[in-house]
Amino acid sequence: MTRPATRGFAVAAALAVLVSAAGCAGVGEVSGALVRVQACEEAIAVATKTPEEIQRAAPAEVEKSLGRAAEALEKAAGTAGDATLRKAMEGLAESYRDLKVTDTARAEREVAATTAKFLQVISASCATT
Repeated sequence: MTRPATRGFAVAAALAVLVSAAGCAGVGEVSGALVRVQACEEAIAVATKTPEEIQRAAPAEVEKSLGRAAEALEKAAGTAGDATLRKAMEGLAESYRDLKVTDTARAEREVAATTAKFLQVISASCATT
């Protein structure tokens, strides 16, 4: 995964190139597309990292990890633009928040299944970006 500073620079550089190519009329459209790409990138990163992060962790640590993942998904959902993408990100965040962890192995299975379900929708929505 790229570092935030590097990712920010890459996005800014891409925006500058696209603005130059699109002219002033397309600035808003290009900017919106880049924000959506960032939301997609964040959602996919969180959804792929979270199941790995919680493996063999204590229940309290699993809940903390799921809470952090839910916050990141909700933040990214706020910039998603597309209603289907936003709802999928918010749905995954809600699922993470609602999971009560008493058995880590069971939580791992539930997180993996829930993540896979929502990741299909997120990936499909992001593919149309």
